Amino acid sequence: MKKKAWILAIILLLAACSSEPKSTAPKEEPAPKTAETSPTEMNEEEKEEPVNEEVTSIEEEGTFNGLIDNNSIEVEAAGEILVLRLTDEVRDTVNRLKDGAKVNIVYKKNEEGQWLLEKIAEKSAPEAAPAKKLTYIVDGASIEEDAVLTESELNYHFYKLPDFEFTAEEPRKDLLFATKFAETFVRIEPLSEESSIDDLKEWANDELKAVGEVSEVGGKETAGPAFEKTSLFITASKDSYKKYIVIQDLNNGDKVKYTVNLPKHKNAVKWEQAIWAMLSTLQTK
Repeated sequence: MKKKAWILAIILLLAACSSEPKSTAPKEEPAPKTAETSPTEMNEEEKEEPVNEEVTSIEEEGTFNGLIDNNSIEVEAAGEILVLRLTDEVRDTVNRLKDGAKVNIVYKKNEEGQWLLEKIAEKSAPEAAPAKKLTYIVDGASIEEDAVLTESELNYHFYKLPDFEFTAEEPRKDLLFATKFAETFVRIEPLSEESSIDDLKEWANDELKAVGEVSEVGGKETAGPAFEKTSLFITASKDSYKKYIVIQDLNNGDKVKYTVNLPKHKNAVKWEQAIWAMLSTLQTK
């Protein structure tokens, strides 16, 4: 009887176990790890790459004012005064330039913050026309005449009116004279850089004293706007003769001396104004 009771207990226990519900929930897998960005890596990504500013060259037209020292020059460009340091490539060109020359320049700022001259070249003058009309005033009346381009072996040119002839005269002088009255003339003498203006002024005054009382006159008022800049403009006269000695300062810095002889003649007034008109066109090369 005890044996039957023990077997019955085992059967009931197995039945109880088989009746428990089985769990159908899927096994939860752990979430896969994602690649995390470290704070250091985030900071490096947020940093922007440094921008290398390219130093560009500047090209301008200007006026060469001269050397400041052995290593720098002064150029006026775009209304400003530029101080530019020289390189070996431009020294020879700079040494050939005259103060006041019109130039084309290329420059840029170097690593030390200095403006460095890369290139410099004198601007070539436009080719002169073979002829042009000149206008001048005689006794209140305007006279217009055709003038022809005339070149000198002394490296200058001007426009000559038909009443005049032009010839070379030694040493380093030329003569422009009236065809019908050769005593009316102007001696043209380009001056070198070594010329002493003080000595020339002294000699000019002594030369004119032989004619009469020496007077200094305004170049612009006497000969026109081209003679606004002069180192010397003096005259002396007597009843039958008038003479001028002029040192003109050209725009490119060159100086030219003129000795103008005007003896008494019916055309003296006209020829004087014609001479100033012709000399107003003179340019050195």
